[in-house]
Amino acid sequence: MRLFTVSKLFFVGVIVFSLLCFPQALSAQENALHVYTGTGAPGLTNGALNQAEFYSPYGLAVNDQGLLYLADSYNNSIRVIANGVVKTVAGSNDGQDSLGFPQGGYKDGAATAAQFNRPRAVVVAPHETIYVADTQNHVIRKIADGQVTTLAGTGKAGYKNGSALEAQFDSPSGLALDQSGNLYVADTLNNAIRKIDPAGVVTTFAGSSSGNAGYQDGSIDTALFNEPAALALDKHGVLYIADTGNQLIRKASNGQVQTLAGSRGTLLTGTDYYQGSFQDGAVDKAAFNFPKGLAVLDNDHVIVADTWNSRVRAILTNGEVITLLGTGKFGRADGPVSAAVLGSPVGLAAYNNSLYIADADNNLLWQLNIEPDNLQPARAGFDPPSDQIQVWVNSSKVLFNADSQPYVSEGSTMLPLRAICEKMGWTVDWVQDGTITVIGTTRSVTFASQDENLYNKNGTTIVGLRYLAESMGWIVDWVPDYRAVTVQE
Repeated sequence: MRLFTVSKLFFVGVIVFSLLCFPQALSAQENALHVYTGTGAPGLTNGALNQAEFYSPYGLAVNDQGLLYLADSYNNSIRVIANGVVKTVAGSNDGQDSLGFPQGGYKDGAATAAQFNRPRAVVVAPHETIYVADTQNHVIRKIADGQVTTLAGTGKAGYKNGSALEAQFDSPSGLALDQSGNLYVADTLNNAIRKIDPAGVVTTFAGSSSGNAGYQDGSIDTALFNEPAALALDKHGVLYIADTGNQLIRKASNGQVQTLAGSRGTLLTGTDYYQGSFQDGAVDKAAFNFPKGLAVLDNDHVIVADTWNSRVRAILTNGEVITLLGTGKFGRADGPVSAAVLGSPVGLAAYNNSLYIADADNNLLWQLNIEPDNLQPARAGFDPPSDQIQVWVNSSKVLFNADSQPYVSEGSTMLPLRAICEKMGWTVDWVQDGTITVIGTTRSVTFASQDENLYNKNGTTIVGLRYLAESMGWIVDWVPDYRAVTVQE
C-alpha cells in the first residue's frame, strides 16, 4: 500500500506584508492573491501573522466565529489563527528524525504535551471540540478542554469496524462532521469512507470492505474509491470526496455515489493511479491532477485544491469547472490571480468572502477574496478580442512576425513549425531521412515528414499548436471569449 505525499522543493524566504485581522476581508483588489500568514521558511513560530512559521501546513477548518484551525503536518501540531495571532493548540515534537524533520509521536494527555504524527485534517465541532486525522498514527484524535484523547483507532494500520478503540484505519487524511454528530473519515489507504457515530461505533460508509482500490458509482454499498484524500459536507448533507487516485471529485447522497467532475485518463504503469491532467470546461471533460483539498460554498459551488496542477479550481452548479487561481507553474508569486503562482495547495477553508489556502510546499497560507455568486476564471490579462489569434505561453503573450501569424483551420490553431518552436525556446532539426525532431527543455519528439498533422504551405511546415504542445507534454487551452490560446509547461 502507498500514500502519495508532496515532496517537492521547499521554498525558503521571508515576505513582509500588512497585518490582516482574521476574518476581515482584504482591502486590496478582489482578484488578487495575498500571503495570509507564514514567512515561507519551514519552522514552528507563533505570534503575528507576518512572523509565524509553518512546516507543510495541510488541512484547514473554520468555525462559525471565524477562527481558522490548521493541521500543521510536519510540525505534528494543531494551530489556530485568531485576531491576527497564530497559536499552537496541541502537539509537541521529540527532536528530529533521521532525515532532519520534526519527530512526531503518539501520546494523549495535556494538549501542550500530546504528540501527533503528520496530521492532515481537522474539523471543529460545537463548543470548540476539535477532531484530528492523525494520519501516520492511523487514528482519529479529539481535542477538548485542553486534553487530547484518541477517539478511534488502535494506532496500527488496518481495516476493522466496530467499537471506536478496536477499529482500525490506514492513513486517514480527510474529515467531515454532519449536524447529527457523525464524523466521516477519508480512510485513504483503505480506499474507503468510514463513519464514526456519536456512540463511537465505526462502520464503512462507502467503499470496498476489503480495502481494494477501484472506481464504481452507484449505491454506497458497492461504490469504489482510489485513495480518497479529502471530504466536505454541504448544508444539504451531501458529502463530497476528493478521489485522488482516480483524479475525480465524487459525491455521496441518498445512499448513492456519483462522479461530480473529472476524467480518469490512463492507468499509470505499475500503479493503481490514473494519469492526472488539466482541463477546464464541462464536468465530464474536466481533468485534475491529484486533488487533495475541498471546500463547499453556501451556494453549493465546490472549491478544489488541485494539488499537482498547482491550481485552485471551482466546480460550479451549472456543470462547469473553472480555474480560480494558478498558472500551472509550480512556485510562489502573489498578486493578480492571472499571474499568481502556487506550490502545492492541499487545504481549503471558506469564510464570508475569503478563501484560505494551505500551501504545503511553500509553508504558508494564502488568502483570496471571492464573490461566491460571481466566481470568475483567472485570465492571463488577455488583449481585447480581434480577428487576430492571441497565443500566451506561461502567461506571457507571444509576438509573431507578420508572415507567421497564427490562424484557425478546422477548429485548430495553426502556426509555422519553426516560428512557434523558436518562441517556445525549442529547436527544430530536419533530418535527411525525412523526419523532423523538436528538441525541448525536458522532452524531444520526432515526427515523420508525412505526419498527417504536419503539412507544407508554400514551402513552410505548418503544425497545429495543440498537437505540437501536447506532444511535448505541455497543456493547451482555448479561450473563445478572447480568441486566445494558452500554453502552459
